[in-house]
Amino acid sequence: MPARILIVEDQPDVAELIDVVLKSEGFNVAVARDGAQGLMLARDWNPDLILMDIMLPGVDGGALISRLRRETETSRIPIIAMSASSTLRDRSAELEADALLSKPFDVDAMLVQVHFLLDRDRPEGDS
Repeated sequence: MPARILIVEDQPDVAELIDVVLKSEGFNVAVARDGAQGLMLARDWNPDLILMDIMLPGVDGGALISRLRRETETSRIPIIAMSASSTLRDRSAELEADALLSKPFDVDAMLVQVHFLLDRDRPEGDS
């Protein structure tokens, strides 16, 4: 069964790029345009991985990651935090993400992180 990846990104062009790339790799993908929708999908859709923009309208992506980490049903989902490189540098110590991805990003670098985190969390014997 293909891994399910949630993209939480408010910029339509960036969300569409990630969506197309991940679908071409065979993943099931859902896109949330803001933090509230991202939180709902993280709880209800049970993704295997989340790509989370840090600069979101309304709820800050870093605060949303913290909230997901505190909730039992979402605490173990791997999260890749995405933002402009200066934002990630300034906030890297406080972010509770498994990986950081600076924007603009290289698609291949994103895929390496996605595959690494999915493989890391796969139970022994699964392939």
